[in-house]
Amino acid sequence: MIKHYFMQALATLRENPLVSFFTILGTALAVAMMMALALVCQVKTAAFPPVSERGRMLYVYMIEGMNEQRAGYRGDGISTRLVNECFYAMETPEAVTAVSASPARRQVSAAGSRRVRECDVRETDAAFWRVFDFRFLHGRPYTDGEFASAVQVAVVSERVAREFFGTTDVTGLTIRADYADYRIVGVAAPVSEVVGEAYGELWIPWSLNADIMGGDFTEGIGGQLQVTILARKGDNLEPIREEARRRLAAFNAGQKEFKANIWKQPVGSLRRMFYREQDGRMQGVFSGMLSLAALFLFLPVFNLSGILYSQIQKRRPEFGLRKAFGATTGNVMGQIVAENFIVTFAGGLIGLCLSVLFFYVAKDSLLQRTDVSLQLSMVVKPSLFAAALLACLAINLLSAGLPAWRTSRANAAESLSNNL
Repeated sequence: MIKHYFMQALATLRENPLVSFFTILGTALAVAMMMALALVCQVKTAAFPPVSERGRMLYVYMIEGMNEQRAGYRGDGISTRLVNECFYAMETPEAVTAVSASPARRQVSAAGSRRVRECDVRETDAAFWRVFDFRFLHGRPYTDGEFASAVQVAVVSERVAREFFGTTDVTGLTIRADYADYRIVGVAAPVSEVVGEAYGELWIPWSLNADIMGGDFTEGIGGQLQVTILARKGDNLEPIREEARRRLAAFNAGQKEFKANIWKQPVGSLRRMFYREQDGRMQGVFSGMLSLAALFLFLPVFNLSGILYSQIQKRRPEFGLRKAFGATTGNVMGQIVAENFIVTFAGGLIGLCLSVLFFYVAKDSLLQRTDVSLQLSMVVKPSLFAAALLACLAINLLSAGLPAWRTSRANAAESLSNNL
């Protein structure tokens, strides 16, 4: 049966090559647009090193500190006091890490190397290396003791090690960032800028930064840190949110004027990337992409429906003959939808390839970053192919469903006489 449907679909394509071309092209463009959106979601929310456990990660990245007159602070930096009293004290999760809200651009150099350039330096605690699964080529991460003692140690990326030393085996050597020397204790595999919660080219303890350690403001609410919480395997995430709210309430009970507010945080990666915590609304870029995806879905569907209906009318005698020999309305409708799905699937495969090509060309605009580096494991995932298949199925059902239903309902005599 499947072979028969496939042969019939090929015959339909050969009958009118120009119509077939536009049918496949319309499907390909619709799928390409939707898959580009799916790729943005996948890269920002999927699990891959060093965020292999993204499914059990929660984030606190925005905070508000206001008084009764609604004056105060709102931003993406949390104080060290709040981190220590609320988040480090949590007992429900497996681990909690606080890192600088964004990497700092610093002049980096090394003894024996003439190269000097700005690198993205990320300041973290020692728990950072337990929450994120970095792959170390040499050495190790810095420890809790080194962080607490503010030892001047650093982990560098493979790229930085090769640029400044010509090799990746650089543990024990010294690298300089903004006139401060750091002993390299480990070399990690590079991280894409897309992984905003962990990205850096050089990682150092934030206990070395006096501005972070003593730079709290708005009565100890505002600062320079963001928090990532790793839930225990198999645990529900809601108890973590409840504990965070409970500890925040205890913190606010001791405040004189300003009260801290983290809205519905901690939140997962999907909400963190595409929603605004202040009002719960979807970010404009993502909502715009959803609108474009819907437009690119329904415009081809309307055109394909007209083309398909015209082609089906020519085959009414065939369907009438089938019904005369006992075929049911469901059999005829199933045949039309199955044959059209073969054509739609061909367009979907082309669209999938086009979407990957378009994503690589326009990745900086789509991801709102500059010079984004992507790894194959971030793009090629089974979920992407599953999404493409669902898109093909949706286009097929929307474009072929109505014409197939109208044709299959006609009785055998009417179809054989080819009367509309």
